[in-house]
Amino acid sequence: MPSSTSSSDIVPVRARPPWALLASLLAFAACEALLWSYPPWIGFCARYAPPYRVSDPLRTSVRIRQLPRHAAQPPVLLIGSSQILEGLDCAAFEARFPSRVCVNLGIAGGTPLDVLFLEGQIEARVEKRVLVTGLFPQTLHLPPKAAFSDTRTLRCLFRSRAWLSMTAHEWIETVYGQVQNLSETLRLKDALWHMWEVVGPDPLGALRREIPAQPPRTLDGRRPLPPTFFQDQIGKVNPEIAPGRFTAAHEIALEEVIAREARQGNRIVVIDFPTRRGYETTITSAAIDQHRRLVERLAGRPEVVLVGRNDLPPLEDGDFHDFTHLRPSGREKMSTRLAEILARAEGTPPNFSGS
Repeated sequence: MPSSTSSSDIVPVRARPPWALLASLLAFAACEALLWSYPPWIGFCARYAPPYRVSDPLRTSVRIRQLPRHAAQPPVLLIGSSQILEGLDCAAFEARFPSRVCVNLGIAGGTPLDVLFLEGQIEARVEKRVLVTGLFPQTLHLPPKAAFSDTRTLRCLFRSRAWLSMTAHEWIETVYGQVQNLSETLRLKDALWHMWEVVGPDPLGALRREIPAQPPRTLDGRRPLPPTFFQDQIGKVNPEIAPGRFTAAHEIALEEVIAREARQGNRIVVIDFPTRRGYETTITSAAIDQHRRLVERLAGRPEVVLVGRNDLPPLEDGDFHDFTHLRPSGREKMSTRLAEILARAEGTPPNFSGS
């Protein structure tokens, strides 16, 4: 039986904008902006962010958000790998510069790509600052981290042509990082879950500050490694610590950080970070050569305060937790010397009181 409705009688249905979805997204964005600018919440996260690798994004994010926007003196920001986190103490910088804020933003396995990402977060908060970072062979060849990736990370990967040899997993991590950066809550979700493991058993106690704050470091409470550990490791080369497809991207990232700080008129201190006797026998000769060439290129750069091995205090084997991380005795020596080097670089007189 023929249809009684002709094609000319069909009224086209117009697509309606998804107003409910748009309203939900706008509401979420507004709530998130309010949450991550609310000082009590920032302070709560800063107190209870666990000092583990997965919590690095949360810990660094809240510490950056706590920086004063209009400080009389540029803050001193210690930024880089766990060698910075474990090896430098803000107490020495605060004693040398009483009017300045000092914050340690070191992260596990921190690389120049991570420093570039964190610098972008810092830029949104404070314009004038002093960055203190370090060079360490192992971190110059690692892949990007999803929680510390943004468009500048992509730019370094393309400029270095690393994108041509990235694996599917590495691409997924990098793209996931771009998606995460659309939302601070999404970027920090794993770290927030770990924070909940700390405060979840007694949330009210955490709000009353009855639960102690999480410790800032992870190695000081461990027993020192026995001498036999080092004897067994010397001469055993880890083939993974070698120049690879991400090495050039890290060098480009470091150059971008230096260039951005120079344009802002900020000071950047780069440390050829010390290692325990015998460490270089455990990594490839190619990694050693690449690291030394990078240090040599930075030497003499007027926009960089390069702290070489000869500028550092003498360190004993007992000053190290392992081949690469300092114990409290080594941390005190390093931090005190670096504070003095920074003071000389800025022309600060010895009797400087910060007033």
